Amino acid sequence: MKSLYELLFEISSEERTKILLLLQKDHLRLSAIAKKEGSTVTEVSRHLQRLSDTMLIQKDADGLYYLTKYGELTLCMLDGLNFISAKKQYFLKHDAFVLPREFIHRLGELSVCTFRPDVISNFAYEEGIFREAEEYVWTMADQVHWSAPPIVSERRRVGVKFRTIIPENIVPPVGYRPSEGVERRLLPRVDVVVIVTDKEAVFGIEHLSGKMDYAQFASKDPLFRKWCFDLFLHFWDMGKPLVGPFPNLV
Repeated sequence: MKSLYELLFEISSEERTKILLLLQKDHLRLSAIAKKEGSTVTEVSRHLQRLSDTMLIQKDADGLYYLTKYGELTLCMLDGLNFISAKKQYFLKHDAFVLPREFIHRLGELSVCTFRPDVISNFAYEEGIFREAEEYVWTMADQVHWSAPPIVSERRRVGVKFRTIIPENIVPPVGYRPSEGVERRLLPRVDVVVIVTDKEAVFGIEHLSGKMDYAQFASKDPLFRKWCFDLFLHFWDMGKPLVGPFPNLV
């Protein structure tokens, strides 16, 4: 673990991490780094030496500093820690371990997003996502969206394909009539909310109470969408196809 402790010590410095982020964008000389950092050449030189000793950066024959492949990988791995630390209050109250381990390791892909804490506005927001989709809408939730069927029927007429994952024991609201032509699969339990379309995605996990509070992250960022896309497919492959009537329909 010694090498890990050494690495954590070096990147715990705000000044050194800023230098790494500068070098992620371009190869730079000492004087240019000092100017961009608003620091002295002497101080920056000291940080550069430490980063070089840890092999996060190197200097070429022209005096330009650049990230090593090890340095690039280190910054990439920091994305996940940066995301969860920025969203600390959410992850203190929600259980990320309902996610498969591989998706926990990829949480950095969610970095470019907007946090949406309000439940009521989120339902209206989701309706907008359905209406804007042009190719597909995939949803996973522990409840049905009461107002979705007319929107789903409308979008299906223009060729949008729908998939949904719901829990086996779901009890729809009285009078709910599901849309036809939607592929549905069942899981014993659903503790993750995922909506992913060809344009946008939404993600949320259950509260520590064991219930969904529908506070969610949303984004049009390609990496965010890809993470949600892959997560949906992971659960879709685990699901049991719904054959026959919608479960527990009153």
